[in-house]
Amino acid sequence: MALSIKIEAETGVAIATCSGILRTSDAKKGATALWKTPGWPGRSVVWDFREAQFDMSSSDTQNIAHFILTNQPAKPPLKVAFVVQRDFDFGMARVFEAHRHDPHTEFQVFRDYQEAICWARSGG
Repeated sequence: MALSIKIEAETGVAIATCSGILRTSDAKKGATALWKTPGWPGRSVVWDFREAQFDMSSSDTQNIAHFILTNQPAKPPLKVAFVVQRDFDFGMARVFEAHRHDPHTEFQVFRDYQEAICWARSGG
């Protein structure tokens, strides 16, 4: 999996773009890379998976959610958006959403990139 992370200077929103096959280890590495990104204030993130394909089961997704909940910064992001294309990826993202529940973070799955960006920039 290839990953690039850019921080919007004016909003502080992180845009994490992934491509290729995404497995459990890639998801954990990606989350860790985001947390260590210089200049990210920890506000919101848009994970752009439009060029990626999830290669995981629902139990893998639960494992990733647990990893994130136990390893994320003390102040978690306000908003997390996933942008996906494939139906399978949408379903896995919704499974992740169910397991990642954190009262401090809003989470939403999108198919439209611009809608996800607007949502991540709003509020907070």
